[in-house]
Amino acid sequence: MSNPNTSYTTIVSAADVRASNLVLHPSTLREGRSHVAAERANLFVAFALWIAKAQTARSRRTTLASLLELDYARLEDLGISRDDLIQAMAANAQAGPILHAIRARNSSV
Repeated sequence: MSNPNTSYTTIVSAADVRASNLVLHPSTLREGRSHVAAERANLFVAFALWIAKAQTARSRRTTLASLLELDYARLEDLGISRDDLIQAMAANAQAGPILHAIRARNSSV
């Protein structure tokens, strides 16, 4: 979009247009179109990653909860205790490495 008072061209994005409530001719938006498309793609990727993280966290919680349902003898065979599971559940995302370290420590004793 050319400014009549200056000799330079400004790039207008769709977000700027929405924010200022301007109505622009479609030919003026061609410069910012790839930016808008990239922004939409980035939002889609971010949303997909958020869903994947939520599914991973839910799977982790479900698995740890099912381990809590095992009896003490089975947990001992795995090299962990209920207290170890509760500690791992409190750590949330680091539950796997924590349980692995506890099992390694208990197997060496």
